[in-house]
Amino acid sequence: MSDYKLVFHINENDRWPFTLRSVRNFIRADDRHRAVVVANGGAVRSFSQLEADPNRMARIRGLEAEGVSFVVCQIALGERQVKEELIPEYVKVVPAGIVEIAKLQSEGYGYVKV
Repeated sequence: MSDYKLVFHINENDRWPFTLRSVRNFIRADDRHRAVVVANGGAVRSFSQLEADPNRMARIRGLEAEGVSFVVCQIALGERQVKEELIPEYVKVVPAGIVEIAKLQSEGYGYVKV
């Protein structure tokens, strides 16, 4: 199998379980696979430590430890009044999630909308 790069785009909070399973299955299929999860829209609420599901955050942290990058949209945080200080240190905050997706695609990442 070749090494593949995928960006998983999530914008609905209730899609996290499916997203995390999909990412896990992808990266565990081959240790050369790389994945980035970009969260915008309502999905950014899961990164708020005040609203976070502890099990979900543990799964996110576990995938991050396996090399998955997690990115959250600053615009979506502001629209949902989630303070950046609440975002875990292992999650990168970018000015606009959609721009990050375009950038990753220009770097050869495939796009998966979850």
